[in-house]
This record gives sequence, C-alpha cells and structure tokens, in this order.
Amino acid sequence: MTAPDPLSDAFLFRALMDSTAESIYFKDRQCRMLRVSRKMAQGLGFSDPAELVGKTDIELYGDAFGQKTRRDDVKIMETNRPIIDLIESRQLDEGRANWTLTSKMPLHDELGNVIGLAGITHEINEIRQTEMALQHLATHDPLTDLPNRFLMEDRLSQLLSHAYRSGTAFAVLFMDIDGFKDVNDSHGHEAGDLLLRAVASRLTKTVRRSDSVARIGGDEFVILVETTREGREADAVAMKVRRALARPFVLEKHRVKITVSIGISLYPVNGGDPETLLRAADYAMYLAKREGGDRHLTCLPGMPQAGEVPARR
Repeated sequence: MTAPDPLSDAFLFRALMDSTAESIYFKDRQCRMLRVSRKMAQGLGFSDPAELVGKTDIELYGDAFGQKTRRDDVKIMETNRPIIDLIESRQLDEGRANWTLTSKMPLHDELGNVIGLAGITHEINEIRQTEMALQHLATHDPLTDLPNRFLMEDRLSQLLSHAYRSGTAFAVLFMDIDGFKDVNDSHGHEAGDLLLRAVASRLTKTVRRSDSVARIGGDEFVILVETTREGREADAVAMKVRRALARPFVLEKHRVKITVSIGISLYPVNGGDPETLLRAADYAMYLAKREGGDRHLTCLPGMPQAGEVPARR
C-alpha cells in the first residue's frame, strides 16, 4: 500500500479540515452538511466530523437560528452571490451569547451550476466584548455607571420623536444636590464620589422602569419621565425623588443628609427640541435653588418658555 502523496489536493484538504482553528463546512442544495472541520464538530460536541454529515443547521442549532441560516443559505445558492463577514449571535444553553463572523460562498460544478455552498465561521467573542465595553464607556458615566449626557440626549431625541408621532407628553427633570460642595469640603472628595454613587443607585430604584436617569456632570442629574398629564406625574416623581434622597446616607464613617433642587419642563408646553427642554428644566431648577433649595418647580406660564429660556450660566 502506497503512502498518500503529502502534496496531493486530497491530502492537503484533509490536513486543513483536521487542523484549522476555524469552523469550515460545505453544504448541498438542501442545506445539509457534506463536510465539516474537526474544530466545528468539537465545538458542537461531536468527536467525529463524519457524525455531522447529512444534518442541517436546524438539527444542530435549533429552530430559530437554524431557520435564519437556512434563509441565508438558500439566498446565496439562488442568487449565486456570497455573504461576506456576516456578524451573528447565537444564544447558548448556559445563557451567554456566542458571537461569530461568517462568510459563505456558492459552490459550482464544472458547468458553473450552483451545487451547494462553502462557509467559514470565526468566533469573535473577545472582540465583541471589547467593542461592547468601549461602547458602554462612551455612553455611560464612569463614576455612577448611569447614562451620560450623550446617551441621555439620544434618549431624549427618541422620546421626542415618539411623543410627536403618538401625541403624548413627557417631562424632563433637572436635579442638583444642594450644598454638594460642603460635602466635599467637610468629608473629602472620596466621600463626595461615594455620595454620587449612592444617589445614583437610589434614583434608579425610585423612578419607574420606563423612566431614564442620567448623570450629566458634577452633582447634576436628569430624569426623563414618560406619559405625563399636565405635569401631575412629573410632580409626583419629583416629590418621590426628594423623599427618597432625604433619607440619610452612610458613607463609610460619615452620616450625610442632603436635599435636592429639581426643575421640571414639559413637552410640548416648554419646547419641542432637546436643548430647549433641558434649558427650561435647568432654569426652573436654578429658580428652585435660588428660593432656598429642597424643592421642585415646574416651568409653567409666567416663567421663560420655549425659545425664551436664558442660559443659566
């Protein structure tokens, strides 16, 4: 018996399929596996790649993911056009997502007829996790992990679009901690940071799930309150927030009590764009603080309205 030619196409193909770190596969026109790499078989819990021959993605991955890949495969073979660098996510049994980058190309016979497809899939979980971490850093406050100004303004724009289409109202609450500088001066900046984290935690537990809380800088927070009617819901939320934050905070060895000033602007009464609504709420908060703090005020007729709200500073 002669040894296989190490330079033959068949030998090199088997070596590739047995040693590659990628999931490589070939399918027929019925989307059934013809050949898979050892890496792909092991990833699916099979010791022998031959065990996958004849199986479909529906059998291997379940109905939801399998039906999606089948639609992609059929499209490739019917249009004779490849799919390159397709990012996909599949939910694993343990609950985590498996992110992959896939390219698929039609297979042809000697006459140019499409007889199946070839695919190569590469796991990109680490890359995807890094991308998601960077995206989170770009849209969240690093101290409190709340949405930052950028994400808050994006959510406010989406809320405006929804309210415009549906004819609903909403409110913007602009909150500032009264005397926050005194906390830093008396107990140090570390205590101030602990207080901001504690305030953020208490705010998210106090408002409804449909509402958004953001820290936009320093000791200033913004709350977006959906579906308000004539300001009553916004007023109730502001009162609830003030009561929640009036309870003492224990910061390591220090017991700190605070009050807050809150300004409220209403859509569409006080404006129809993010900047005007934020400035109106900020100005109402400034008036609340000027009256001694520990209160909330709504920007209503008699106070500066849309297009007339001056910059506070």
